[in-house]
Amino acid sequence: MSRNMWIIAALFAVLAIAMMYQDSTGGIERPWAQCKESMIQQMLFDECTPRTGGLRAPAQGDNGAAPSGPAPDDGAAKVDLGN
Repeated sequence: MSRNMWIIAALFAVLAIAMMYQDSTGGIERPWAQCKESMIQQMLFDECTPRTGGLRAPAQGDNGAAPSGPAPDDGAAKVDLGN
């Protein structure tokens, strides 16, 4: 192998080790990934619709009747992006 191939192989090895380390430690916090909008939309319009909330899975014993409590979350809440 030529010298350039060794450099590329070393870079791939470092990248693979870094990815395994990140996976084993839980990774980094990504608050922007909690939004439904793309990163460009978040930067331009400073809006974020949370991915969680809105629709819910039926609870055990739920017969499909309308809930008698407050209205369910429509997903219009804001997520703090640290701006």
